This record gives sequence, structure tokens and C-alpha cells, in this order.
Amino acid sequence: MTIKNESEYEKASERADEIFGAKKGSPEDIELQELLKAIKAYEDDFVKMLKGEN
Repeated sequence: MTIKNESEYEKASERADEIFGAKKGSPEDIELQELLKAIKAYEDDFVKMLKGEN
């Protein structure tokens, strides 16, 4: 999963909030882990852009 813009970032964040605390190993937990990875990658890229590293 890749987040490409602010709108997708907001949707992913909202969904992560909805399913936060999902039972370990459940489909929602797997989805949450993927969302969190994508959110972190987007945030890391955004910080790099702000620092002029991109």
C-alpha cells in the first residue's frame, strides 16, 4: 500500500483510527499494520521534502 497524496493520507489515518486495537491476527489487525507502514512512509517522505532531501 502506498499513500500518494494528502487526501489518501487523511483517509488512511481515519481508517487506522477506526480499527485501532483490532484483535491480533485478525483481518483488521493486518490492515492496520499495512496502513501504519504506509502512513509512516508518507510522513517520512514529507519530512524529507520539507528538509529539501528529495
